Amino acid sequence: MTINKRWLRKTTASLRVLITKEQELLILERFGEEPEPYEWSEQDIFVQIQNFLGCGEFVKKAEPFSLQANLLLDGENF
Repeated sequence: MTINKRWLRKTTASLRVLITKEQELLILERFGEEPEPYEWSEQDIFVQIQNFLGCGEFVKKAEPFSLQANLLLDGENF
């Protein structure tokens, strides 16, 4: 699923949330195209937008498991 300006404005209005033009552009840039080879679900988009509006950042992708495992083996916290 991808979004457009109309979908975003309708959704933010239904959530009773005001967003700036800058936030709108960042959200549309992020969700205007599918992240190949994956596909956004509507829930993914809602959660990411809520997080972005709450703290100013999108949910960051987790580090690959092998990197996390190496950090745990080295005794470092991540």
